[in-house]
Amino acid sequence: MTEKFNTVLSYLKEFPDYYKYVTKKTYTMNEKIIFEQEKAKHIFFVVEGYAAVELEDNLRKTNYISIFVLPNNVLGIDAFSSFPKKKHSITVMSEQMVLYKIEADFLLNILSIKPDVNDFLLTSIADVFARHYALLGMIAKTPKERIYMALENLAVEMGAEDEERNEIVLPNFINQSVLARYCRTTQPNISNLLTELVDEEFLVNKKSPYRIDKDSLDI
Repeated sequence: MTEKFNTVLSYLKEFPDYYKYVTKKTYTMNEKIIFEQEKAKHIFFVVEGYAAVELEDNLRKTNYISIFVLPNNVLGIDAFSSFPKKKHSITVMSEQMVLYKIEADFLLNILSIKPDVNDFLLTSIADVFARHYALLGMIAKTPKERIYMALENLAVEMGAEDEERNEIVLPNFINQSVLARYCRTTQPNISNLLTELVDEEFLVNKKSPYRIDKDSLDI
């Protein structure tokens, strides 16, 4: 996907208005990014780092994580429209996030001239929707089933392999608070479930960064 995006970027640079409509932006952990007024006019391509889309639950006075934003994801074509009436924010989770902010009309007009590079948009959007609908299926499960599915998803999406120990290591920012918001449950419940997963040898440790026994993963 990165190679395809670089191809698109190189093509866009051939046009004199490139620097007027395309900017590279860097954010740091906990920053709120991509506000509603920007999403209406721009497309964002993530190059580096992770963020979380958080749905605001006024009734419970807490936020739930709807989906994680990953490197190579495209945002701005309202990838999160399954929740049109709910307020949401996008928060940087990793130490740094780098993305390109591209004016939508400029990008789409230029790509209409060279349609053979459109697939980089379609592939990334399809991936976001697939992960989003997988999360909707996870919500219907019990809390323990949810955390199993969540950890498997995170292992695939952002886990680093430790071949020597035969483990998958999750990033430091995945902690009990994040898991509780992702699994739609409470932090004390997550703490108890993590203890069970360690006892069952699915997890190697209870504290972040979590290490998952690779042989236990259904991937």
